[in-house]
Amino acid sequence: MHNKSNRVFISLLLAMSLAAAALILNIPALFDSPGPGQLWLAAVLGILTAALGTAVVLLRPQRRGRGA
Repeated sequence: MHNKSNRVFISLLLAMSLAAAALILNIPALFDSPGPGQLWLAAVLGILTAALGTAVVLLRPQRRGRGA
């Protein structure tokens, strides 16, 4: 079960990093007369990045060095 939780965590981390990278690449286009869908794309990517970041924080594996 520990291995499955690590896979979920790594999958969420990878998805979050891809969404954040797409958001970062999309931001400069907002300053050069954005198209009709450009603002929506940035908003959706921002919400997706925030949601995935929250999931990564909540589902992170426990530290091994500390007793619990």
